Amino acid sequence: MNARSAEKRLPSFAAGALLLLAVGYNFLLALFNASIHPVGASAAYAVELVLYAGCFLLGLRTLGRDGQALVFTGLGLVLVFNLLRFLETWSFDPKLLRDAIIPFAFLALGTAYRGPLHKLVLWLAAIVALVAAFEMALPTLYGDLVDPRSYFVNTRGNTEDDFWNEASKLYVSATRPGERTWLGGFDLPRVSSIFVEPVTMGNFIIFFCAAAITFWRPLGVAGVAFSLLLVLFLLIASDGRLASATCLAMLLLAPFLRRLDQSLAAFLFVGVLLAGWFAVWALGVNVYDDTLLGRVFVSVEAIANMTPREWFGLDLGAPYRYSDSGIAYFIAGQSIVLVLAFLLGYSFLLRMPTSNGQLFKNLFVLAFALSLLVSNAYFSIKTAGLWWFACGYLWRLPLAQAAQGAVERSRPAARTPDGAQAAAS
Repeated sequence: MNARSAEKRLPSFAAGALLLLAVGYNFLLALFNASIHPVGASAAYAVELVLYAGCFLLGLRTLGRDGQALVFTGLGLVLVFNLLRFLETWSFDPKLLRDAIIPFAFLALGTAYRGPLHKLVLWLAAIVALVAAFEMALPTLYGDLVDPRSYFVNTRGNTEDDFWNEASKLYVSATRPGERTWLGGFDLPRVSSIFVEPVTMGNFIIFFCAAAITFWRPLGVAGVAFSLLLVLFLLIASDGRLASATCLAMLLLAPFLRRLDQSLAAFLFVGVLLAGWFAVWALGVNVYDDTLLGRVFVSVEAIANMTPREWFGLDLGAPYRYSDSGIAYFIAGQSIVLVLAFLLGYSFLLRMPTSNGQLFKNLFVLAFALSLLVSNAYFSIKTAGLWWFACGYLWRLPLAQAAQGAVERSRPAARTPDGAQAAAS
C-alpha cells in the first residue's frame, strides 16, 4: 500500500520540483557561470526545452479529455499562426513561439500537482526572502557569487555597455539612478534574490500576494501574518514600484474580484488598459520619464503608432521595438487575432470550479494587464510559469479530489478478528 501511495505521489512531487526548477534555473546557471565555467545562451535554451517537455509529459495525463482538447486546440492555433507568418515573411522567431507555449505547458503541469499549493508557494517565498536578505546585507558578495552582469552578457545578448554602473556586478536596474521608492535616502541596491534581476523579483511578489489572498483560509492566521510580513519585506528589498501598486490594488479589489463572474475576465483586462490610457490623458502625460505613468505613456504611444502589419504580427522586428510596452509586444508578437482568441479562451473555456479559482483567475488578469502597460516581463518563464501552474492546479483540483475520494471509497474496509468490518475513523 505504501509503495502504491508513493507511486501516486511521485508525479505530484515531480511537478512541484519542475516548477521550482523553472523559477530558479537562472540562479543556478548564474552561480555556475560565475564560479565554475562560463555559460552560453545554448545552456539556458536547453534547460527551457527540458522544462517544456517535462511539463507536457507530466501534465497530459492529468488534464482530462476537455483539458487536453483546450490545450491542443490552443497549441494548434499558435502553430498555424506561426506557419502562416513564416510563409508570409520567410522568417521565424523561436522566442515568440516560446512566449505562446509557456501558458499551455505550465497550465498542464499545474494539473499534475496534488499537494497543498499554498505551502509550496510559502516555502518558495521564504527561500526568496532568505536570499534577498543575504543580497541586501552583502550586495558585493552576492554580485561576486552570482555575477548577474556576466550571466546576462553571456546568455541574453546584453553587452557591457548596457550596464551603466561599472562598479557593480548586479543587474543594470538593480542600481538604477534616482532615489528608492522604499527606504529613500539609503544607498541600497534593488535586490533580485534567486531571480537574478529585480523585475522578475517584483513579479514574484505580485504572484505571492495573489496566492496569499486566494488561500488565506488554509494559511490560517499565522500563515497570513507571515505572508504579509514576507510581502512587505520583499517590496522594501526590491523597491518594486509596480509590485507595490499592484499588491495594493489586489488587496483593495479582492472582495469584488471574488464575486466578479470569471466570464468577464476579458472585459477586466480591457478595462485596466483603458484606465491606463485615461490616466495618461487626464493627467496630461505626453513625454516619457522613469515613472509608472511615464512608462504607461510609452504603451499608449506604441499602440497609437502601430502599423497594420504589426497589429497582425507580420513584422518580426516589431516586438523588440516595444519591449517597454507589454501590450504592444503582445500584439506585435502574437497578432491581434491570437490575443483576442486568448482573451476569449481564458474567459469562457478555462472555467474555474471554485470561488478561490475564480478569485485567482481575476487577480491574474488584473496583474497581467497592469504589467502589460509598462513591460513585457510576464512572458518570462520565471513569471508566467508560476501563474499558469497555479491556474492549472485550481482548474483541476476538485476533479483530482473527487477521483481520490472515489479511490478511497473503493478500498475494502479492514476486518476485525471476528470478521466484522472495522469502523472507519
